[in-house]
Amino acid sequence: MERQDFLSFIEQADKFAVGIFRQFKIEERDNIVILIAPTEAYKRWAMEYIKSRVFNYGKRIEVRSAGEREKNEAYPSNLIEKYSFDNFVVGKANELVYKVCIEVAEYPGSSFNPLFIYGKVGLGKTHLLHAIGNRARDGGYKVIYSPITDFSDEMIAYLKKGQIEAFRNKYSSVDVLLLDDVQFLSGKERTQIELFRVFESIYSKDKQMVLVSDRHPKDLKDISDRLISRFESGLVIEIGLDDETKLSIIKQKLILYGMPLDQKVIDHIFENTGYNVREIEGAIKTLKVVGIKETPKKKSVKDINFVVEFTARHFKLKPEDLKKEGKERKIINARHIAMYLCKMVLGTSYAEISRYFGKKDHTSAIYSIRKVEEKIRQDRKFKYMMTFLERHLRKELEL
Repeated sequence: MERQDFLSFIEQADKFAVGIFRQFKIEERDNIVILIAPTEAYKRWAMEYIKSRVFNYGKRIEVRSAGEREKNEAYPSNLIEKYSFDNFVVGKANELVYKVCIEVAEYPGSSFNPLFIYGKVGLGKTHLLHAIGNRARDGGYKVIYSPITDFSDEMIAYLKKGQIEAFRNKYSSVDVLLLDDVQFLSGKERTQIELFRVFESIYSKDKQMVLVSDRHPKDLKDISDRLISRFESGLVIEIGLDDETKLSIIKQKLILYGMPLDQKVIDHIFENTGYNVREIEGAIKTLKVVGIKETPKKKSVKDINFVVEFTARHFKLKPEDLKKEGKERKIINARHIAMYLCKMVLGTSYAEISRYFGKKDHTSAIYSIRKVEEKIRQDRKFKYMMTFLERHLRKELEL
């Protein structure tokens, strides 16, 4: 597919029309150009446009709607058209996985098969799955995308109808199978059996499988060893999100929602969201409706000093110990807790907390506070201790 060639041809004569055609998917082959319109209305417009002009492009032009494309496929691909490689924000923490995904999309089954992508929630794993699918389908490959829960529900429905062979044939006949949220295979024994069958069939035909999970295959629970072994037999790669990419995503989303690239807004979103694209998008949607609320007057360094002294006293340490670099676990834990209390009780920004503790940037504070939050969720005794500390700190600060 050479999308730019057709658009360049149109642009020479009609700059207005090229803006509309950019909303089409354009497949350019040896003797034909296929225009896939986003809606029926766009299809009718394109057909009338082409009909009313003398084209000398040298290739036959065919116009279809997106719905027609689905009907022409044996099974719906379930792909979301808006997710593409073009609108995926790339940075240091996700550049490698991005490049791997492009290669998989353009040459399915020839390398990195299976491809297993893992990472925390909201980092763009599902976006990349759909981008792979859309690019592969544009190249003429048969694609199916399915969250593992849908795969499981569909398998059960086929099983009840006595048509399990039809289910196997459906998923084994594709060129690219994209499975999302693989962690939800946990405990689903029959689904695991059928997935193993499908996996073996696809792999033996040199077809492509891409799987996505929120954790590494080794950390998946209640999934058969033979499936885990298959997941690890290709490329297992982690996706992340760094500061630079997060800033780019914030700016992209602000533009998408018609908001100005105001530095105050950008800083506010950066400071008050974690490394989660959905969280960032949610914050922008909220800001668009309610704006930035006036925050209370920032707590002074004197207040932060008090929190550090309070924390050090509880752990029988000196306040200066918490500001020193060191590998002693007791001091590291106390420092993390002090940072957490500064954020939760004083409302101090990540940047201020990091500066106070002599860190280069605010990511140190974010990391430390996230560690405390995670332990609060996992350890009941620790949760009680943190509740006690927070209550007594507020009392001493008279908050």
